[in-house]
Amino acid sequence: MARSISYQQYIFTSTRLLVRVDFSEQDSHVEKGSETSNSPDMTTLVSYDVDAIDSARDIFYVATAGTLSTLIAMTFLYQMLGWPSLVGVLTLVLLTPLPALLSRRMSRIQQTVLRATDTRISTISEYLHSIRTVKYLGWEKAVEQKVNDIRATEQKRLWKRNVHSATISMAGDLLPLFTLLVMFSVVVLCTDRPLRAPAAFTSLTIVETLRSQFVWLSNVSRWAAQGIESLRRVDRFLESAVELKRHPAGPPKFNDATFRRTPVADFKLQKLSVTFQEKTLNVVTGHTGSGKSCLLLSLLGETVLEAGSANCPSDVAFVPQTAWLQNDTIRHNILFYSAFNKARYDAVIEACALLPDLLAFPSGDQTHVGERGSSLSGGQRQRISLARAIYSGSETLLLDDVFSALDTHTTNLVYQRCFQSDLLKGRTVILVTHLPAAIQDASLVISLQHGVVAEIVEAEQTHKNPVRVSAEEAESDADSTSQLTPFPDEGQKHDPVPGDISILQDSSERVQKEATAEGRIPRTLAWNYLLLFGGIPKALLAIFSALIVQLAFFSITYWLSVWTSSSPMDDSVVPTSSVHSPKFFLAVYCATVLIFLTLQFTNNLIYQAGAWHAARTLHARMLSSLLHAPLSFYTFNPIGRCLNRFGLDMQSLDTVLVDWLRQTLDNGLRFFLRILSVASIMPIFAVPAAVVCGLGFAVGEAYTRAQVGVKRLCAVSYSPIVTHFGDTMAGLSIIRARSAHPDIFQSLLASYVAERTRACEAQYNLNRWVSVRSDLCAATVSMAAGAVALWKSGTGVSPGVVGFSLANAIGLSQTILTLVRNMNELEVEMNSFQRVSEYADIAPEDSNEAAKSARDFEFGLPPSKGKLEFRNVTAKYTETGRPILSDLTLSIEPGTRMAVVGRTGSGKSTLSLSLLRFTHLSMGSITIDDIPIQDMSLETLRRDLVTMIPQDAVLFEGSIRENLDPFGFHTDAELQSALDACSGMSTSPPDATNHLLRLGTSIHSQGANLSHGQRQILSLARALVRRSKIMLLDESTASVDSATEARMQDIMDDWFRDRTVLAICHRLRGVVGGFFDQVLVLGNGEIKEYVYLVLSTLAFVLFCSSLNSLGTPLELIAKKGLFWDMLEATGERDELIMIAKKALHRVRKTST
Repeated sequence: MARSISYQQYIFTSTRLLVRVDFSEQDSHVEKGSETSNSPDMTTLVSYDVDAIDSARDIFYVATAGTLSTLIAMTFLYQMLGWPSLVGVLTLVLLTPLPALLSRRMSRIQQTVLRATDTRISTISEYLHSIRTVKYLGWEKAVEQKVNDIRATEQKRLWKRNVHSATISMAGDLLPLFTLLVMFSVVVLCTDRPLRAPAAFTSLTIVETLRSQFVWLSNVSRWAAQGIESLRRVDRFLESAVELKRHPAGPPKFNDATFRRTPVADFKLQKLSVTFQEKTLNVVTGHTGSGKSCLLLSLLGETVLEAGSANCPSDVAFVPQTAWLQNDTIRHNILFYSAFNKARYDAVIEACALLPDLLAFPSGDQTHVGERGSSLSGGQRQRISLARAIYSGSETLLLDDVFSALDTHTTNLVYQRCFQSDLLKGRTVILVTHLPAAIQDASLVISLQHGVVAEIVEAEQTHKNPVRVSAEEAESDADSTSQLTPFPDEGQKHDPVPGDISILQDSSERVQKEATAEGRIPRTLAWNYLLLFGGIPKALLAIFSALIVQLAFFSITYWLSVWTSSSPMDDSVVPTSSVHSPKFFLAVYCATVLIFLTLQFTNNLIYQAGAWHAARTLHARMLSSLLHAPLSFYTFNPIGRCLNRFGLDMQSLDTVLVDWLRQTLDNGLRFFLRILSVASIMPIFAVPAAVVCGLGFAVGEAYTRAQVGVKRLCAVSYSPIVTHFGDTMAGLSIIRARSAHPDIFQSLLASYVAERTRACEAQYNLNRWVSVRSDLCAATVSMAAGAVALWKSGTGVSPGVVGFSLANAIGLSQTILTLVRNMNELEVEMNSFQRVSEYADIAPEDSNEAAKSARDFEFGLPPSKGKLEFRNVTAKYTETGRPILSDLTLSIEPGTRMAVVGRTGSGKSTLSLSLLRFTHLSMGSITIDDIPIQDMSLETLRRDLVTMIPQDAVLFEGSIRENLDPFGFHTDAELQSALDACSGMSTSPPDATNHLLRLGTSIHSQGANLSHGQRQILSLARALVRRSKIMLLDESTASVDSATEARMQDIMDDWFRDRTVLAICHRLRGVVGGFFDQVLVLGNGEIKEYVYLVLSTLAFVLFCSSLNSLGTPLELIAKKGLFWDMLEATGERDELIMIAKKALHRVRKTST
């Protein structure tokens, strides 16, 4: 008991130290990442590597207490066997380096495993964060195949590691058994001393102690190898991280400065010499790809300064072109850890035109925005980002094209209320925009061209000689609601509600808290896991192999009892003639040892192979389930939860779960075999054994009840850390721009880690509680067994049999308590299996997808014409939600190009999402070539039939070839043709852009090495390659200037000549320019202006077919309805009408 208490005190102290080391490690990783310009994906650093370093702790115990225990055991061996024990010691010394040598090889394999794991998790993270784009394009299978290929590479390396792990485990069994075999062989072959029961079974007990020490040594060697490699990875990260060099604090300006986005980037800003005007509006303008966004990032110090110098204030409110929001409430995102001032807050809400949106949400500003703002439209996300900057106390604001996601009406409203009000009075504003009003009001206008300042115009010159920005560029960027998800009721009117908008409450939160299972995990879950080994035959084989191994293990001690029973009790007794010689007993003993080692190694491989197959199956199922889950799943469940399951939970399935399962089965079978052996020889021992067993099971049950709940808390507390990492890394430029916010986010991380630390420390302390009590029970049983054996020794029972029984009796209590602990650890690790299984069984978007795919193939889908019909369509985002589209009827003939316009909230995005089956049709139907889309498979609809070009162009890490055609359906010539067609759209010089237009060019994650406009251009190239019959453009030109938009329309006019085009538009210049045949005006989910088709009682009837301008923009202009109002709101009504007339004249001339 003294040894037990000392050891448990060591574990208690060391684990308390470790949880604090974990805290420091995770904190330092994020702190370092937030200060560097090349922050990697740190998910693996804070999960695998931190755990691996923790597991290497016991190398210190093995090197000290383990060594001392081994020396004491060797001393007792010498007293029992004499000089033959020295031969055993020499054998042990010679074989001791074996686990270390194997662990060294294991370390090299572990390096390759971790690299593959990094790649897998980062790839999954990238695709899950862009799951909407994946679904829009119908790329689920392509993504699934790519991730599975990466997983296959990882599992090949995992299998090598598992084989080495089994070999190291066998080495741990081999060393003591082989040592014992050598010693017995020397006794038999080199001495005349018979092998007696006291010496043999005492040696056996000592060697069993040695065996546990060397098994522990083998495990610790493996963990140490993994821990050393993880330490090296952490060290490489800390050494390789390039710390950002902030510009000196001061008024914003550049002094002959040259910047690159990254050290290896081709594009650069050259020789910038600009002094921005303080406490007023500064505007940066220029064509797509000219370097506008890069200029703002360079001012913040987020790029590489190659020459010159720059100054920037220490506290800046930055709004990027792609809005960044935290997964929290709208109010939280606007306040951004600033104090709440109601008057200022309400003024900002009003200025950013957010009041109608908040009144539309049942929770008001307490509505959760979802993962990266997924539950909001693009315009809502951008306005909340703008509100965050305006509400802040920063004197300097950097705003990157904040109007690109707003329609014309909202743009004018926001500009007047924000930029022409007291909210920005006395503040330095640097705005990237093409908005004519902003250019006119600016005190300084900087025009960029190809990374060089082409022109700088100050206020007086601006009024006398307006900056030469083309009319195409001047059109403000449009609103896009393409990302609207099933919650904002887009088509509903809401009357103003008096009172404080911020106190509106909802009956439920949009983001659900992560579910925590209650009670014990069902024991049958272990059988379900065994079934994943390969069905019932493989599961039964695993159980049978475990039984055979235990029988082989017991055969060693049983044969030793038979051997020693044939020997005399002491030297004074004359040996009786025996049928078999000592050499025969030695040979059989040697055979039993070899058979046990072989079976043990084989059994280990069987379990490793089964676990490998189970992990592969579950990973593939979970990946497929998440990729085919409905979008609403991601609104309720942050991506961090998914990554937690792909990370730590899959790590459990790959490594430790199978070990705990095998050990539980081994100890369970060993327990029953020990009971049988002891009860058959010493029945009286059943009384103390029953008492101790009862106490042991009671202790184990109390421990398990507490431990399972604590372990679940540990698992759940990890997801907020992963989510916080993701949020922080995604918004680093915004966070670092604010002087106080890096420390705020560091403190938030500390609170999350502290919560996890408390749960983990409670778990470790529970382990210490049960360990002390289990050791007490073991000591009690050992004392009782010794007393019973002493009494039995005088009853004429063979010493060998008594020794065999005593050895099993002493081991019984330890087996019971080890079994209880193993069952608990198995139940704890089964929680990971349960969590992964939960996500592997998510209901898909369409449960009949497979049957529909087969039917599509049978009927030769996809259709070949492209006719669209909406018949009495009433669409909702949920079955119980409000209608967004109301009784909408529309028919679009093949080859028609239709522009859909309307104010924000009119139902435009719902129309496009309904076509792709992202909404619930409560009434009516949508058909393509007279085939209802509900009867088509989602793959046929989204991948083959309809191609969507969304507003937010998303590119994935890989080559341009992989981004254009992940399925490999097209030749390089076809892909290059699409690239060549798009190459003429860029306004950058050839030497700056040609490197982008090669199929093998690498694209960074999320297209980070491209500008927004360049991403949109490649998004168009992707659509050109697909050549679908129906093209769905959801404000696909939002991130490009209007000159580039015109070029894009020219390309689409050529490539989409026989395609049906349905485009969500807000740039009216593009609508009236002649590309579109028809214009549809929506309002409140209904058709407000569209005269091409009307619905009679029974059928669609063509109306006014003799009018040449039927359904054209001119006809809608003449009606002076909603479309007329939209023209008025642009301030360019007359010019746009003239463009429309010229376009009509050009079309008529071409047709004649």
